[in-house]
Amino acid sequence: MSIPASNSSGINPSGHRILVLPREVVEKTESGIILNTEGQREREQMSNTTGIVVAMGNSCYDDMAEPWCKVGDKVAFAKYSGLLYTGRDGLKYRMFNDGDITATLDADIELVDPFLVTKRHQRNVD
Repeated sequence: MSIPASNSSGINPSGHRILVLPREVVEKTESGIILNTEGQREREQMSNTTGIVVAMGNSCYDDMAEPWCKVGDKVAFAKYSGLLYTGRDGLKYRMFNDGDITATLDADIELVDPFLVTKRHQRNVD
């Protein structure tokens, strides 16, 4: 996942909101096999649990001794949380309250939903 150089979405969070660019959903294998239909892709996009902080509102973490995250951090959050927006750059973003961020992650850490892995494995075996 690449870190955005700046917020090109045109979406500027206010208050205690955080704008996150979620991890991209894999749409096809290297050999070209399509993994998801449009409906499956939308559900899987909302089930993502990691992304990069793109922008933060002006009062994020005002009630804390120090912020839990900052712009450019890779973060974790709950499945299906946040609001989904499409930026002017065509990318899909999620907007969270600052308290909805559950962890910061090292760049090499990928959180993978075991259910999705099992479901994909079953599709490949069948």
